[in-house]
Amino acid sequence: MIQRFLSLVEAAPGAPALIDGATGAVTTRAELWARAEGFAFEGLEAGDGVAIQLPNSVELVAAFLAACRRELVVFPIDRDASESEVASILTQFSIRGLVGRRSGFSPTRRAEARPTFPHAARLVKLTSGSTGMPKGIVATEANLIADAENICSTMGIGPEDVNLGAIPFSHSYGFSNLITPLLIQGTPVVVSNDYLPQSLVDLANRYRCTVAPLIPMVFEHLATAAHGSFETIRTFLSAGAPLAASTSRRFRERFGIDIHSFYGCSECGGITYDRRGGAVERGTVGAAMDGVTLTTEARRLTVRSGSVATGYLFDASTFEPFERGTFVTDDLVELREDGEVALTGRASDLINTAGKKVNPREVEAVLLQIDGVREARVYGEAAGARGEVVAAAIVAMPNVTREQVREFCRTRLSLHKVPRIIKLIDEMPVDERGKVKRAALAAI
Repeated sequence: MIQRFLSLVEAAPGAPALIDGATGAVTTRAELWARAEGFAFEGLEAGDGVAIQLPNSVELVAAFLAACRRELVVFPIDRDASESEVASILTQFSIRGLVGRRSGFSPTRRAEARPTFPHAARLVKLTSGSTGMPKGIVATEANLIADAENICSTMGIGPEDVNLGAIPFSHSYGFSNLITPLLIQGTPVVVSNDYLPQSLVDLANRYRCTVAPLIPMVFEHLATAAHGSFETIRTFLSAGAPLAASTSRRFRERFGIDIHSFYGCSECGGITYDRRGGAVERGTVGAAMDGVTLTTEARRLTVRSGSVATGYLFDASTFEPFERGTFVTDDLVELREDGEVALTGRASDLINTAGKKVNPREVEAVLLQIDGVREARVYGEAAGARGEVVAAAIVAMPNVTREQVREFCRTRLSLHKVPRIIKLIDEMPVDERGKVKRAALAAI
């Protein structure tokens, strides 16, 4: 990756790399490389882990470049993670240094054992583990480059485009769609930490952005609260969480342009892309991306690509490899004749109610047919000897009642699939990626 970026610097050192959305300050390719060279990472050796916890910024990109230059293994940490969470991650993975929000780079207390990284590991994406402790998804530079090339080829993103960089760089979606296209082909990024809908419209127009990777929550706010129009963006991407068909329709009606669904996961990067636009209204997430082969077994989706990571890192000494270039997802899918993929559920999300399995997506599809229901999330709540009962959290108009919901479902679903718990709420509790917080739903 360093060689790819240095060739870009040599070809056009004064070309813009990063544009500060708040000030308009431009960091050129040459200036970005100079910033990277300024990171000393004193006391660290090739193969050591270094954590980066920064907001979207030139500093974050420069720190990653510097780590690549020193052959370090980067652990991006969510910019909003607490100090105790950061400390726990540093200990769990024996990370040797931290580039933080307040103090810049600082070495950590050296652990006795170095982490067991596979050869050529470069990035460890942190994701929630079943035990409550995070697990790491270990990617090589080759994985990162393959994912970026698949994305740019499939979506038609070139060096002449300008990416609107509002989604977090530290998350897999932002890293793959914003940082790596910049480093391998020079696609500049307008840097922002602002999700306010009107700010996004103004930023996109001011800096002539052509591509906007965003999350469903932002598209919903744009469709209902933003003024004016987008003058230069030709491609809107939605990923990170399911996009509602109603949001897709409202956005197109409001701005006259389709949203393109982008489906992927941290373990293998991009999987499918909606080349036509409006895929959620067809019930799909588009077709396989360039460089990606999809198959199913017992309806579970298997992804084969050079972008598939090497495996899971559970702690400093426990690494579980994937089959090379292959990842079996937890997603249950339907591969349609036209090549498009419909997500039908997750194997791990099936609700076990008195020994009968319920697919939450089937129930959600029925709930969304009710007049006045805007969003619905179905999940299992613990119920003693029964195992779980079907619960539904619903965002709806004031005239929608629990009994109306139950009656509608009784006429369309088997009795064990009808939600026993119905929570009518004002809005879904989501994280900054737009994903619904299940624990928050259960606590309502």
